[in-house]
Amino acid sequence: MAGMALNFFQSFKAGSGKALGGRYTLLKPLGEGGFGHTFLAKDLHLPGHPQCVIKQLKPSDRRPSQLQVARRLFDTEAQALYHLGTHPQIPRLLAHFEDNGEFYLAQDFIDGHSMAEEFEATPWNEAKLVTFLGDVLGILAFVHQQQVIHRDLKPANLIRRRRDNRLVMIDFGAVKQVRTQLAVDQPNAPRTVVIGTQGYMPSEQLVGQPRFSSDVYAVGVMGVQALTGQPPETLLRSPNTGELDWHRHTQASFELVTLIDKLVRYDFRTRYRDAQAALAALKALPPHLSQHIPSKPAKKSDLPNAWSPNDIPDAPIPPAAETQQTVAVVGRSPADAATHTPAGSLDPLPAPPI
Repeated sequence: MAGMALNFFQSFKAGSGKALGGRYTLLKPLGEGGFGHTFLAKDLHLPGHPQCVIKQLKPSDRRPSQLQVARRLFDTEAQALYHLGTHPQIPRLLAHFEDNGEFYLAQDFIDGHSMAEEFEATPWNEAKLVTFLGDVLGILAFVHQQQVIHRDLKPANLIRRRRDNRLVMIDFGAVKQVRTQLAVDQPNAPRTVVIGTQGYMPSEQLVGQPRFSSDVYAVGVMGVQALTGQPPETLLRSPNTGELDWHRHTQASFELVTLIDKLVRYDFRTRYRDAQAALAALKALPPHLSQHIPSKPAKKSDLPNAWSPNDIPDAPIPPAAETQQTVAVVGRSPADAATHTPAGSLDPLPAPPI
C-alpha cells in the first residue's frame, strides 16, 4: 500500500480513537487502484458493529468548483447504487458521505471468495458453466432493467457467497465514473476515457459507446474462458469475420457453443440485445443443460419485493436490432460517449439506425 494510503489507514484503523465519518473504523485494506482505495471496516453505529466495505474516492483536483462537481456526480451515482442494492445478489449501499473533501461509499461486506479463484481451475464442465451463466445473467437482467450498464464484468467482480454458494455482483464503477468524469473535464484532457478490463470489453465499449449488449459480451467471454481454459487476452480473432476463434479449444455441445457464440459476436447488433434476452435463450436450451440454471435466490430479509431471474418468461425472446437508447452507464449518457475518439485495435461499428 502506498505511503499516503497507509497513513490514511493508520489514522482510522481500529484502536486509533478516530472514526471515518464519525462512524467507521478500518480493519484492513482490500484493494487499491487509480480510482481510490477499498477497506474492510466496522460500523460503530449499529449493534454488534457489523463489518462493511468502504470505498474511497480522492479527487485529484481540490478546487472548490471541482469538488462541487464531484459532489453532484457522487450523489447521482450513489442513488443508482442504492436502487441496485435491492437485488439479493448485489451488495446494499449502506451510506455515502463526504469527509474532508473526499468521498466514500459504505456497502455490505460479502463473505466469500472471488470467482477469479475458480477461473484458475478451468476448463469447467457444461453443468457448472450453465449454473454460472444462469446466476450471472439473472443478476444482470435486473441491472439492465434499471437502465444501468455495469461496464466491468469479469471474474474478479463476482464473489461466490459463502452462506448459500450464490454469486454476488460487485464494483459497478460509481467511484470510477466520478473520477473519470472529473478527469475528462480537465483542460486539455483526452476525450477517450474507457472504464473496463481489456479482453472482456467489446469494440464499441473500447470507443466509449457501451451498451447493454456490451455486458452480454463480457459474460460470453467468461463462458469461453470457462469452457476452454484460455484467458481472454490469448484468444485470437478470425481475420475474415472478426469473431473469436475458440471452438478448437473445446468439445462442448453444439447448443451451448451456439449460445455463447451469440453472446460474443463482434457486431453488437447480432448479439443478444441485453441480459434478459440472453437469459431467456439459456432457459430454452435442452433440458439436460437448462436443468442446471439456479433457482430463485433467497430474498433479502428487509426487502420482500426483491427481484429474481425467475421473473423472466420461459419463452425465448426473438433477436431484434438494437436501437439507440438512453441508459445509465452508471453515469455517462450515450450523447457524452459519442464525443469520444476511437481507441483499440478494431474499427468501431457504425451507430445503428434509429
